Amino acid sequence: MNTLSSYYYFNLYLYFKYYNEYLVPDKMKKQLPLSFQAPEQATFEQYIAGGNQQLISSLKKASELLVYIWGEKGAGKTHLLQAIVNYYQAQEMNALYLPLQIDENFPPEMLDGLEVMDLVCLDNIHKVMGDRQWEEALFHFFNRMRDNRGRLILAADNSAVNLKINLADLKSRLTWGLTYQIKTLDDADKIEVLKVRAHQRGFAMTDEIAQYLLKWASRDLTDLIELLDKLDYESLATQRKLTIPFIKQYL
Repeated sequence: MNTLSSYYYFNLYLYFKYYNEYLVPDKMKKQLPLSFQAPEQATFEQYIAGGNQQLISSLKKASELLVYIWGEKGAGKTHLLQAIVNYYQAQEMNALYLPLQIDENFPPEMLDGLEVMDLVCLDNIHKVMGDRQWEEALFHFFNRMRDNRGRLILAADNSAVNLKINLADLKSRLTWGLTYQIKTLDDADKIEVLKVRAHQRGFAMTDEIAQYLLKWASRDLTDLIELLDKLDYESLATQRKLTIPFIKQYL
């Protein structure tokens, strides 16, 4: 196996090790049936676009080699990145989604060799800004992806010009491509997201329950989805239906 292949498979090993250890809750690993443990497949069809239709169209255009998406937590950035990866993989293209963070088990060397991919989506890049090793690794990775004509889609919680980046050349690279500020969904769209999420998990959610969650729980969409997943788990574990009295016990 050549050096490039070694790096490639090493990176995949680290990624799935990271995914297994950090993204799947221990409680669910131990107690949920096997069929509930697999990560769900994000698609564009599941995404409630609201005012983000132009962004979705741009993501599907392979000619846009660098796309930078930014917006507040819960706006749907992660879903879109995972959806475009699944969109590519459905066309038998090599695509990978990586959520970034500073962690000893998730070093900057993760990026070495990934320029062979058709598409790489890097989520939460703001979490590694200010770290010299990560900034240098990202700068060189951008250059390798550009040389290989690979596609790179990035997501952060702020615009590139407002990120706290020490490496000036990296900040410059981040502004080369298309930049989109993802528009936050209104309440009606958030209710629709909750109902779609409930359908994905195998149960129907009434407007009354969705409106109750939106009124009495966090209005952050990520928090709402996490709460819905927890409620569904507890509902399955206790063999009780998801009702407002049941929900009140966990708010």
